[in-house]
Amino acid sequence: MLLACWPMYCLAQEAQPQLPQGLFQEDSVKIGQEVNFLFFYRHAATEEIIFPDSTYNFAPFEYVNRRYFPTRTRNGISHDSVVYTLRTFSIAPVQTLALPVFKLQDQDTVNITALPAEIYLRQLVKGPASLAQLKDQTQLAPIPERFNFAYWLIAAGFLVLVAVLVWILFGKKIIIRYRLYTLQKHHQSFIAKFNAYIDRFNKSESLQIVEQAITLWKNYLTTLEGNAINSFTTREIAAYYNDDEDVTTALRLFDKAIYGNIVSDKSSETIIAFFLLHHFADRRYEFVKDLTRNAATIQNPVQLV
Repeated sequence: MLLACWPMYCLAQEAQPQLPQGLFQEDSVKIGQEVNFLFFYRHAATEEIIFPDSTYNFAPFEYVNRRYFPTRTRNGISHDSVVYTLRTFSIAPVQTLALPVFKLQDQDTVNITALPAEIYLRQLVKGPASLAQLKDQTQLAPIPERFNFAYWLIAAGFLVLVAVLVWILFGKKIIIRYRLYTLQKHHQSFIAKFNAYIDRFNKSESLQIVEQAITLWKNYLTTLEGNAINSFTTREIAAYYNDDEDVTTALRLFDKAIYGNIVSDKSSETIIAFFLLHHFADRRYEFVKDLTRNAATIQNPVQLV
């Protein structure tokens, strides 16, 4: 087990107290094998020291993990130590590592680098030829790139087939769900705008707001019904909806307010007209939504869009 201070290295600490020191726990390592690197530094207790972390470049080694040990201080001298677990994939026969410590000094950072530590690469390939010779004798053969049309055509045909099957099985349901989604979004947008007109009319009792609200209502029904209701007169709208009580009452009260200019005297009637149109728009939305849900009997689902 590794300890915070290794007695065999204490003499080395005393010999060069001004430099950090590092050494490998083993004298040799295999490619890809993990090895411990012991790194320690003896410094004044008043100095703030930072050791390299996982973001540091340990080349030619790769960082695996680290283990810090508590700082030991005696007679104003502190000992900091850490064990790094590293591995290498380099084929160099001798590999070195010299780590720094970072001392914070006067709002600046001073790098203090240790002397290089060496470790030998343990070669598992035995024979007269070295790794370098084997590498030099390796000749790469150029291979021309070819586009695999067959695989791409098969993949494209499979995707087209899947798309056709999905459309046959679920195309009508997808269109109906999309239609219901757009109906809901349009209705929510209309309700928010129409309620805003009601609030503004309560504050100002302006005829201009009444006209804008009626225009919004007609445009919404034009989109909902798929008919040019925004170009209809009051009588034509009433006839189109079979003299619906909400519609005829609301439009009569609005005509009375606009053409009779009596909003200020009968504002309560105008508010009633607002809510009648609001209620009618809600009923028509539910009616169209039910028709869309029951569209399973429609032969051509494109008609829903």
